[in-house]
Amino acid sequence: MIGMPSGILFTRREATAACVFAALAALCSASLFAAAVLMHPPAAVIPLLVIVCVGSPVYGTWQLPLAIAALRAERESHRRAIMSLRRSLDQLPEVEHPLGH
Repeated sequence: MIGMPSGILFTRREATAACVFAALAALCSASLFAAAVLMHPPAAVIPLLVIVCVGSPVYGTWQLPLAIAALRAERESHRRAIMSLRRSLDQLPEVEHPLGH
């Protein structure tokens, strides 16, 4: 988010990539922490492990609110388009099938 104005929304692809990156960061951090606990790391490694396991998901979720807002805004615009289409279809007259079915 550094250098990115807060009013700019992501494209759908960028928003999806940001969500996937956040999920992968959390998964990798959990895996790293589980592996480290099972391997009994030396005491000097534990602070670095904590920084990485906490910092990686935090960095991954830094842009997540903007990405989710972009996905929701796009979904809302699709809803409006569908509602507009349905309104225009409701205005069409009802006619019988030409073959009488």
